[in-house]
Amino acid sequence: MKLVVNHAEESFSEKTMTVRDLLKAKRWSFPLIIVKVNGRLVERTEYDHYRLADGDNVELYHLVSGG
Repeated sequence: MKLVVNHAEESFSEKTMTVRDLLKAKRWSFPLIIVKVNGRLVERTEYDHYRLADGDNVELYHLVSGG
């Protein structure tokens, strides 16, 4: 499967992936992550079920808080 992740094309050996699978593959385990697929915000409750398609444009944002 090929995806565009944060403006860079990446290939994965899996034929199907969920958002959660992608986060695991990228080793993103931060507590505050925002995900957009093809410009659509994916709710955190959908990460385990939202299936990515070959060629999807995925944006991953790690939110950082501070003071």
